[in-house]
Amino acid sequence: MQKYTQLTYEQRYHVYLLNKQGYNQTFIAKSMGRNKSTISRELSRNTGKRGYRHKQANRLADERHQKKNKAIKLTDSVKNYISEKLKEYWSPEQIMGRLELDKKIKISTETAYALSCKTKR
Repeated sequence: MQKYTQLTYEQRYHVYLLNKQGYNQTFIAKSMGRNKSTISRELSRNTGKRGYRHKQANRLADERHQKKNKAIKLTDSVKNYISEKLKEYWSPEQIMGRLELDKKIKISTETAYALSCKTKR
């Protein structure tokens, strides 16, 4: 199985040129040695009112990449906060919501439930 890599600026320019010339997604994908679904996703995510534009597509991809949830290290204060709320019979969902609102911290459901299981022991 081929490892997924993001399209580069040059590859987006290549997609732009071939798409503008009217080539289909299959042809574009084969000419670049990429999967057809990669090209399909690229065009669907990054085609605006004025069509597919490589500079805008690259900027949008960078913005999406930066907005991705990064794994956080749970500090002792956050763990204590979670522990206290669990003792007050808050659900993991309530704790997750409150952490996001008050402390601007996002944790996964799995993390919240894992911490609740540890607290119960």
